[in-house]
Amino acid sequence: MARVLYLYSQALKVGTPHARRTFQMLALLNEAGFKADLLTLPGGDPWPKGLAEHIYVTPKVPFTQTLQPYGIGFRRIWATIVMALTTMRLFLQHRYDIVHCSDRAIRIGGLIAWLFGTKFVFEWRSTSGHDLIRWARWRTQRFRNSVSLVLTDTPYSVTQLRESGLYGKIASIQALPHPALTLLPPLAIRQHPSARQFRLTAFSYDEKLADLSIFCSALPLLLTHQNIRITLVGGTPTAAERLRQRLVHRLPHAAGALTIRPKAIDTQDFVDCIEEADLVFLPICSGEVPPPLLLDVMVCGRAIMATRCPAYQSLLTHQNATLVGADIMQIADSINYHLESPLRGAELARAAAETIAKERNPAAVVAALRSCYTFILMEPQS
Repeated sequence: MARVLYLYSQALKVGTPHARRTFQMLALLNEAGFKADLLTLPGGDPWPKGLAEHIYVTPKVPFTQTLQPYGIGFRRIWATIVMALTTMRLFLQHRYDIVHCSDRAIRIGGLIAWLFGTKFVFEWRSTSGHDLIRWARWRTQRFRNSVSLVLTDTPYSVTQLRESGLYGKIASIQALPHPALTLLPPLAIRQHPSARQFRLTAFSYDEKLADLSIFCSALPLLLTHQNIRITLVGGTPTAAERLRQRLVHRLPHAAGALTIRPKAIDTQDFVDCIEEADLVFLPICSGEVPPPLLLDVMVCGRAIMATRCPAYQSLLTHQNATLVGADIMQIADSINYHLESPLRGAELARAAAETIAKERNPAAVVAALRSCYTFILMEPQS
């Protein structure tokens, strides 16, 4: 069985997209039959049990909890040096077939591949905010020779990739919904609009909740209904409180129908936000890759209303979601339609769950990862 050393080049902060992607990749490696050890910086949150065979921690680096995965600076450089030295010590003590890196650990992976002749896998993530092709062209010839495989969850142009020098070394591994989430029990369908409260949950991607500005502008048109309850989820506690104060000042008569919660961190917190929702609203998301939030909402089996943007178009259609423009009246009209047509929401929820089960199959992703790793292990070292 091949052994893998996974390098996580920062202190763990559970709830971030960066940590979620790492948890998912470690779980996929385990399911694919590879024994993975983890090397990380100290501090931060405790690592969940069962993700890795062993969890190693570098010597303490000052202020590691505040280090960003990208960018430069003295603390970032010093942390990279400390991790590189610790990685070399581990390779002298154990036999690893592959060193698996992401983000700032890329330099360490290239160095280890050159020193110890091991296979080097680099994980390129959509959360980096950079273009994959441009990044590949910046790499040196030594890096291109040392890397065995680049795993990515971003779309890319094959034509442009030929010019980067990494053609044939890049594989796409799709992100999956959170493994702990399962299809929630369907809500009882309201036989009449006034049969029970209609619950709407709106999520935000922005720490300051700025992407919900248009949705909030539509609230005066929605809160005229006596049986609607709206929950806004996202942002920091400070941003959530500020938004609550502004909305209560604007809509004092509807304060009891409105709840604002900071960003959902763990799985149970997310389930609490969405479990009673008849409809989930998702604002515009940047980029072309579906965000993890969309995958989780779809797998929970709830009706979705989303603002049209490239990040949603690969999974959402008019057959499994309500797609609207960034327009106040259109948003209000679509929500009123769901309020009056509960059967339509149930149909969309079922279609969304079927779509995500078909498009993001964990067994297929595990098989693809196993094939990629097996292929590079059989190749002679360049």
